[in-house]
Amino acid sequence: MSAAAGSRCPGPDRTSALPVESKLFLPLMTDEVVNGDHDLADVVALLDDEHVRSILVATSAEPLSAKELGDRCDLSVSSIYRRVDELRDLDLLEERTRPRSDGHHETVYASALARFELTIRDGDLEWTLERADGDVADELSRMWGNF
Repeated sequence: MSAAAGSRCPGPDRTSALPVESKLFLPLMTDEVVNGDHDLADVVALLDDEHVRSILVATSAEPLSAKELGDRCDLSVSSIYRRVDELRDLDLLEERTRPRSDGHHETVYASALARFELTIRDGDLEWTLERADGDVADELSRMWGNF
């Protein structure tokens, strides 16, 4: 099943190349957290939610605010925030700051998930979670804020 299956938000062209620089995790299935990463059951349980998938698809095209996500995915803002929190807990969604023309800024969210793959071969179950690169400008802003 595609990550976009059943979602109401339009997604990007799936034939485009994945980011060249990304983190790749290849742990064997286990109930324990591997290499500081979350376990397979947590990821699969979260991705089982149609609305979570629609948020990931929408934010893979462009960073969006909670209100914009609510409008695009036909969900209340409180439902968006609940799912955003779950996605951020598993490092599958990044929070960014977007400047507005009025001089203020707003919080937007961008998908951090580039690829999720489950492979069953020769009696082994392996899973791959590939995260997209973070936004360099946002990382610099976050670092500057710590000074």
